[in-house]
Order: sequence, then C-alpha cells, then structure tokens
Amino acid sequence: MKKIIAGILVALFAVLAVGCSNTGATNTKTTETTVKKEAVKIKIGTLPTEDALPIYVAKQKELFNEVGVDVDVTVFNSAQERDAALQAGQIDGFMGDILAAAALEQGGVPVSIVSVLLGSQPTEGRFGILASPKSEIKAIEDLKGVPIAISSNTIIEYVVDGILTGNGFVDADIKKIEIKKIPVRLEALMSGQAQAAALPDPLLTFAEAQGARLIVDDTQGANVSQTILLFRDEFLSENQEAVKGMLEAINDAVVLINVKPDSYRGLLVEKAKLPEPIAESYQVNLYPQVQLPTKDDVERLLDWMVKKDIIKAGLTYDDIVNQEVQPN
Repeated sequence: MKKIIAGILVALFAVLAVGCSNTGATNTKTTETTVKKEAVKIKIGTLPTEDALPIYVAKQKELFNEVGVDVDVTVFNSAQERDAALQAGQIDGFMGDILAAAALEQGGVPVSIVSVLLGSQPTEGRFGILASPKSEIKAIEDLKGVPIAISSNTIIEYVVDGILTGNGFVDADIKKIEIKKIPVRLEALMSGQAQAAALPDPLLTFAEAQGARLIVDDTQGANVSQTILLFRDEFLSENQEAVKGMLEAINDAVVLINVKPDSYRGLLVEKAKLPEPIAESYQVNLYPQVQLPTKDDVERLLDWMVKKDIIKAGLTYDDIVNQEVQPN
C-alpha cells in the first residue's frame, strides 16, 4: 500500500511540476504588440477657395490617417492674415501662389514649394477679365486704355499682365485701378463703378451669371496661374516623411475627385463658400496629381516681380522649390 501511495504522490508531483512549468512559460512569454506611431500634426492655412478640395476630401475619407499624419486646416479671410500666421509659426504651411512664396523667401521667411495643387495646365483654376454689364466693352481690344480693377502686386495683377501682353498689348495699353478686396471689386464691377475687373473662379462664374461679360481668361496661352502648397523650411527639414505622406494622400484624393467630380459638389459648396446661384451648376475642377511647378513658370513670375520692384534680382527656382519630398 505504501508503494502504491508513493507512486500516486510521485505522479501527482510530476503533473503539478509540468503545470507550474507551463504556467511559467505562459507568464514569461513575450506577447507581440503593435505600437501605433503617433500621427504627425501638420497645420495648413488656406483661403475659402476651390483649390483646397483635395485636402478636404483626404480628411473626409481619412486618407491622412492611413499615412500617419493629422492635417489641421485653418481658413483665413485674406492672404495677409494667412502669411502673418505662417511667419508667427501658427501654421506650418499654406496653399497660396508662387508670388507669395517668393515674397516670403526674400523677406526673410525661408519657405519651400512642395507641389502644385491646381494650375498644372492653363485650363485648371480660371482667372479672367470681365466687363461690367453697364459698360460697352465687348472684345479684348476694347480693354486698351480702360482701367481694370485689380489687387496690385498680387497674382491677379500678374495674370492680367500675362493675359494682355500675350494678346499683343504693350505696357502703355494696360491701365489699372486698385480694389484689393475681391467682394468689393465684384460689387464695383456689377454696379458699373469699374468698367472691367479681374476675378478668379468661382466668383468669375458668379459674375457671369449675374450679367457681367467675360472678355478673356487664362485658359489659353501661357500658364500664368498656379496654386501651390508650401512649408516653412524649418518644419519641412524635420518632417520630410510626414509631408511626403501627406502628398501621397492628396494624390489618392485627387483620383477620387477626378473619377466622380460631382459627388464632391456639396463639400466644395461648403468649403469654398460658392454663391447660391451657382452652387448647383458650377463645374467641379479636375485636379492634377502632385507635381512641382515648372522652372519656366516660376522664373517668368520671378522676372515679373523684379520688374515690378516687389523683390530684388537673384532669387532662383531652387531657392523656393523643394524636390526631395515628391511621392514615389
């Protein structure tokens, strides 16, 4: 009997030993876990325009989340407010134009363009010169010597000069009056206080719908207007991979928009604040894949800025364009 009991105890201890051994193995086993990397915050400034639609679509579809970035968009009412926010470090980058990038760079705020967002082709992102419904202007030749309402030293003035000189005008033929705020310029055009005015879409389309006559736009000839995305150099140098990921997500958003543009009309109406009379009829743009502005487009604008004494000579394409963060 003692031998039987001893055998049972030995077997019991063996089972317990195995159990303890297995428990220990379970307790000491390293459990594999995936540590989710914290998304990089990117603060972008923009104006309430159609140019930013791919960014809003990328946010809506959570495409930025997929590449590990958290994009925060701040809408400004004027380019001056937007530029001031960048200089103060309140935003990391913004959607604007090449002229703004060059002015900031030479003004002591190092920035770099990383992509064109609208305007890779002349047909993208219309600017135009309209005649007041109360004027007798009907053709481009009628604009010679007529004061055109613009905002001086801006992309609007550059587009006006580019369009008119491209149609045979000389400097003496081109007259301008200063009306900086676009809504005030539109009102002056419609009331007849200005015989002609330069406007971007969608307000160009709105003015046409209200009776203004489109005389000429920038969809033909040289490509004189691009919307670009730029960043402060300091932020860009520390976050190149994050910016590259952001551009990849924008590319994905562009594909979605271009396949079914009208499905994003509601978002465009909301974000670009399209006027109600054109909200249902305005043609949603097709957007370009992420790409850099061409050297010719940039240098032509820089030459104009030097001529207008906005900047001093010496600024080059490579000073304001970053070629290192383009998506593969």
